[in-house]
Amino acid sequence: MIIVSEDEDDSDSNPFNFLGQPVHDSVLNVNHDYRYLRMGYYVSAHAETFGVEVTPNCTEIMDAYRNPLLMEKAKRHGLRTSNYRLVTSLGSEIDAPVVMFAVNPFTNNSMKVVDSGSKLPGMIKRMSMGARFPVSLHPLTGEVVEIIQMFGESTNEETSEFIKKFYDVFNIPICKLVVQIDDGNVVLNHCEPATKKEVKWDIVHDKVHEIIGERTIKSR
Repeated sequence: MIIVSEDEDDSDSNPFNFLGQPVHDSVLNVNHDYRYLRMGYYVSAHAETFGVEVTPNCTEIMDAYRNPLLMEKAKRHGLRTSNYRLVTSLGSEIDAPVVMFAVNPFTNNSMKVVDSGSKLPGMIKRMSMGARFPVSLHPLTGEVVEIIQMFGESTNEETSEFIKKFYDVFNIPICKLVVQIDDGNVVLNHCEPATKKEVKWDIVHDKVHEIIGERTIKSR
């Protein structure tokens, strides 16, 4: 297995070097940002062009980072989600408060909490880029919490079981999850990149070495 990582302690190859080389072994792509057309995405796409197994693969990335795909896949696998709606303009049946996310390839960390119905039209217009892209609206029913997920681990104990299941389903090594804690239940709203400083790299380091050990045992 080739470990491609920004963290030199765990890396067999940094992303820039990796993209200039042929690939013959499976790849573990350790990045804090896998968005479409970002470095993390390019690493996985490069591995796939050589037909090798890569974690995460491009389909897994798109499933996690496109809000509607995230919601539908999560529901199919038994993760609790909110009753989201995709809109490009305000409908009379939409009520505040809501949590909003842009659904386009250009916007990152777009969460907006809108508690007033009078603010919805202007916010939808801005986030939809003039109705060119949909906006994902989620009812606000609990406390909004942002969690950094690292190989199924996080520093938020209340959501630890949910985080493990998310990683089992989506196979994204590092990401930020936006959830709501509603009457003790964890409700998924969104997945987006973590920043480097938000990631607990000691947890990542331990998990990478655990994976390397498991692969070594299996190959014997």
